[in-house]
Amino acid sequence: MDIQTSKKYIRAFDEQTSLYEAYARHCGLVGKSLYILIWLYYTKGGITQKKIVQKTYSSKQVVHATIKNWREKDYIVTCENPKDKRNKLLRLSPAGRQFASEILDPLEAMEVEALESFSQEERDQLIQLTQRYTQQLKILMQENERKIDD
Repeated sequence: MDIQTSKKYIRAFDEQTSLYEAYARHCGLVGKSLYILIWLYYTKGGITQKKIVQKTYSSKQVVHATIKNWREKDYIVTCENPKDKRNKLLRLSPAGRQFASEILDPLEAMEVEALESFSQEERDQLIQLTQRYTQQLKILMQENERKIDD
């Protein structure tokens, strides 16, 4: 494969990422806060800050600052974590669920509509290939990090 094919894919991916960032800004969110909100909204039973850091590839500081801001607005409640008393579970309060719903429900509808422009076979293939690409890229990046750290 040539480098041009890789660049085409990365440009398309970058445009998609930029669309999400523009949507977040339009909704009054900054940086990774849209992705943090997604994890809070769709994770049943709550999620730890540590898990949000892992899932969004955000720094601890970014997640902490976002959670702190939303706590001050009463969007987040903290609950005991039966599996680990040291790491509290975060959940959206009723006000937080309303806030998230106003942002994420329209986004989800747009995502579904965009995917409906594909046949079922194309949707399945898109998901499968994207997951495979992401997994391979993750492996290669982790290997590269180990080389740098050595």
